[in-house]
Amino acid sequence: MAENFHDFRTDFAGWHGVMNYAGFSRPVWMWLRGDVEIPYLGLPVSMPRLGGEASVAAMRAFRAGVPWQFVLHSWSILDSHDTPRFRSMAGSRARQLVGVGLQMTMPGVPMVFAGDELGLEGDWGEDARRTMPWARQDDWDPGLLDEYRRLIALRRSSPALARGGIRFAFVDDDVIAYLRETSGERLLCLASRDEHAPIRLPLSALGAQELERLHGTDAELEGDDAVLPAAGPAFHVWRLTNG
Repeated sequence: MAENFHDFRTDFAGWHGVMNYAGFSRPVWMWLRGDVEIPYLGLPVSMPRLGGEASVAAMRAFRAGVPWQFVLHSWSILDSHDTPRFRSMAGSRARQLVGVGLQMTMPGVPMVFAGDELGLEGDWGEDARRTMPWARQDDWDPGLLDEYRRLIALRRSSPALARGGIRFAFVDDDVIAYLRETSGERLLCLASRDEHAPIRLPLSALGAQELERLHGTDAELEGDDAVLPAAGPAFHVWRLTNG
């Protein structure tokens, strides 16, 4: 597993995977928050705010530049001991959970930095290395921990999330919706960084008749359309079925 903070596509030969800062972490950071400056490897780094289209384009460019098995074996990483804690970068608990939803459902191996699931914060790399509060459970965020457990359980239960392909169903500034698919399972994921207009997706185009809620809230069915929830920040997952 290579530690590489930059464009790894010209160097990947012989590696099994990479800590995917360039193709996952930074696109997620800049989509969920952006317009901030973060201390990154001891240096101040400006982080512009990207719309969903630009963030997805960055992710797709890095996936296209390496073999698919390399993508599946790389770490989907939201933070580390070299960066601020993701809770601090996301700026809110709600946006943190959207990032975790992306981490658990996009191609790659999710890597959780110990303490993120408890709500630990840290504004730069050294600050992120705070002692784990094992004996101070009053400092934990138990609701956040429960959400992590649910998303991790969903990831572990789904072949499509572990190794399935990915197709984007709808992307705009505030919304990223995508399918994870194998021959035996198809899931629809919706990440939103803010409240937005309801998203309508024709079920016939998705090759399904119904949506079974796995995480988040139910979608509404209006004729052939699935009307996806408009609240945000929020993360949802449905299984596509044919009745």
